[in-house]
Amino acid sequence: MRLLASFLSVLAFTSGSVAQNSIIWKVTGNGLKEPSYVMGTLKFIGEKEYYMPANIQPLLRSCELFAIEDRVDHHAQHELNKALHFPKGQSLATASPEVYAQTQAFFASEFKIPKGAFDARYAKLKPLAISMTMIRLSLGEGVKFYDMELLKMAKANKLKTYSLETIEREAQALNAYPLADQLTALSHSVKNFAALKDEFQKLMADYPKGALEEIFQYTLHPIENNPVFVHEFYTKRNAEWMPKINRMMAQAPSFIAVGVSHLEGEAGLLALLKKEGYTLEPVAVQ
Repeated sequence: MRLLASFLSVLAFTSGSVAQNSIIWKVTGNGLKEPSYVMGTLKFIGEKEYYMPANIQPLLRSCELFAIEDRVDHHAQHELNKALHFPKGQSLATASPEVYAQTQAFFASEFKIPKGAFDARYAKLKPLAISMTMIRLSLGEGVKFYDMELLKMAKANKLKTYSLETIEREAQALNAYPLADQLTALSHSVKNFAALKDEFQKLMADYPKGALEEIFQYTLHPIENNPVFVHEFYTKRNAEWMPKINRMMAQAPSFIAVGVSHLEGEAGLLALLKKEGYTLEPVAVQ
């Protein structure tokens, strides 16, 4: 999903956007003595489709600080799992018997997952998480998580590592998506899953090209362009990250890795950095 990961007019960048495509951007100016870099990542990608630019290593070696959105540890996984599951005693079946029956039948036909296994493993997930899971299952293969891969590379290059927020903050943003709207979006995803699968394949192909607008539009599919969720999950969090990004880049050359959908739009990090007075230059991937 273009969130996870999703988880948003083709190349018609708004006035606050930067009108070039890349997944990596060089940040200079505004008093910086050395350049820093911002990279947009996917939440996950199929192992066969996994792509890491060859010039990431020298870029990382030119930096001293590294940050991803939030921590990757057992506590983070626990808190995220809490946010993505219904409270104890509740499930998709109690939230909407109709959407439950539709989704359970879909899992049985599409993924050969019987009712018992669906009830045990998936029905306790909130609808947004089920939508994400459907895309992962559709790949039929293992997946790679970009934040984990980049974090390992940063540590191997002895960069100091940070997170831009706590996992509780991301969980709070996820929970801002109204349940009724999640149910509607899940039902839509089930009914249109063939098209969603094709679009995710296109997303994986578009990613190395840095097609930010197309990726951003796909990311919004599971949330049906819900304005409350867009504001809570994208707009507010981007604004909250900016002071920390400013401090890191002023302190030392930094490499910032965030979900690629956080880069695009008037409220995206590229536009916010430009408004702060930084110069942004797309980095060609190799």
